[in-house]
Amino acid sequence: MTTASLRAAVAVAVCAVGLAAGCRRGARVDAGNREGVLQIANTLEPSDLDPHTNIDSETDKILNALFEGLVELSGDGHTVLPGVADRWDVSADGLVYTFHLRPDARWSNGEALTSDDFLFSFRRVFDPLVACEASSFGFAIKGSEDYARGRTKDISTLGLDAPSPQTFVIRLAHPAPYFLGVLGVGSPFMPVYRPSLEKFGGVHQRGSPWTRQGNLVCNGPFILRRWTQNQLIEVRKNPLYWDAARVRLAGVDFYPVESAAVQERGFRAGEYHVTTLLPAQKEAAYENARPLVLHISPLLRSSFITFNVSRAPFSDPRVRRALSMAIDRKRLCLAVFHSLAEPAFTQVRPGAGGYAPPSSGAYELHPDAARSLLAEAGFPGGRGFPSIELMVVGSSSETLAVGEVIQAAWREVLGVSANPAPTEEKVYLDAERTKHYEVMVDTWGCTWDDPTAYYQTGQTGNPNNDSGWSDATFDQAYHDAELSPDPRARARAFDIQEARMAAEVPYAPLYYWNKGVLVLPTVRGWPDNSLNHINWKEISLVP
Repeated sequence: MTTASLRAAVAVAVCAVGLAAGCRRGARVDAGNREGVLQIANTLEPSDLDPHTNIDSETDKILNALFEGLVELSGDGHTVLPGVADRWDVSADGLVYTFHLRPDARWSNGEALTSDDFLFSFRRVFDPLVACEASSFGFAIKGSEDYARGRTKDISTLGLDAPSPQTFVIRLAHPAPYFLGVLGVGSPFMPVYRPSLEKFGGVHQRGSPWTRQGNLVCNGPFILRRWTQNQLIEVRKNPLYWDAARVRLAGVDFYPVESAAVQERGFRAGEYHVTTLLPAQKEAAYENARPLVLHISPLLRSSFITFNVSRAPFSDPRVRRALSMAIDRKRLCLAVFHSLAEPAFTQVRPGAGGYAPPSSGAYELHPDAARSLLAEAGFPGGRGFPSIELMVVGSSSETLAVGEVIQAAWREVLGVSANPAPTEEKVYLDAERTKHYEVMVDTWGCTWDDPTAYYQTGQTGNPNNDSGWSDATFDQAYHDAELSPDPRARARAFDIQEARMAAEVPYAPLYYWNKGVLVLPTVRGWPDNSLNHINWKEISLVP
């Protein structure tokens, strides 16, 4: 064993001893066990709790506790279960979905929840004045894309109908085998209580007080009891929920803790039953000392560099390819994440919807090719290239480290200067939406298990195309994949989309996520799935 290996082994052993000795049950976890209230560290503070305007994956955990759609997904991330609809019918051609709502479905204020609530809510998702970034998730619905993009103002063109209080009908523009999975993840296709929106600012206003403590009317297994800004969100069991008897938790307390190190320390101190982050350097120690609390699962989620293609010099694909080829992704993952991330050499993580994308080599480390491309673009040796503002989200040690690795790679390989700019999530989301940025380290995951959930980021005009890139060949392939029911034809279309993105590099993939979390053994039913989806009814606490 080398000296370096010996030191690493000793460090792991010392850390493992510390974990074994330092872990204790604290007052918060003990109280949670007695009361049946799960304590979870949940990264960033949400901007609001509007399921139609908030698509952050960690906020989804809270939204899934407060709201329920027509159907839901089990903790395996795949199985579609009844939600507000207790059953549904699908026409033989796969174009018409008829959902039959439960007569006992209620809002948390006791009012009946009907198909009109879903009609209003779905229309709001596609309303261009709301500008829901996740509206594209439902573009298989007839007329939805044209309406969302303002090509028509005729709301009757949407394939949505409420023929009776307990019947909701959705008509698709084309068969979509993944459609129930889209509805099952919840956000954005959750119902919202119209009177609350109209009372607190109107249907189109973002961030209005309707989602705040005392104002929020919801329909999920829990209700909002308390929201102390930047400290705590408390939800408690909803006694009017149709399936309340199967909700085994009395409540969940969500703490916004951005730092993985702080989450881990709180876990050892007995403050949390569950963390949503794990410091990469602690993984080996937990594997050695407390393997039962360590949960690691590959996610259909990746982080990447987004280039604003409307801004020079990033409008030049040679520049984008050069910056991508200057990065050693293997080195980045090893230095920052260890086994909690894997180098990404394709846009879509292999395995999404059973698809295996071909690797073109466009995202491999090629220093000489990178320097040649940058010289062809007019910046030999980086001369004359403007300093890059590299936006990164948050200020965790891992986030900052990723920015520093990219900064060093561009300087050493290309002679290009970059300044990592840690940014609050609210500011980042606004910059992303308005295109007020140059280059950012971004993250996207498959909301449902199909490559279409990822490739929408490249479709022209799609609200999730944050680069602003447009390519006719890509768009045609995206359209072909959407329309075809044949898996082989869809795979060929996916290959074209992958190849076009590799040729133009509007996004430079960096790494695929392996989700590492810590879960106390008193928590039963915690899900480990590729979508990072939680069905709260399947979780319980055993003191």
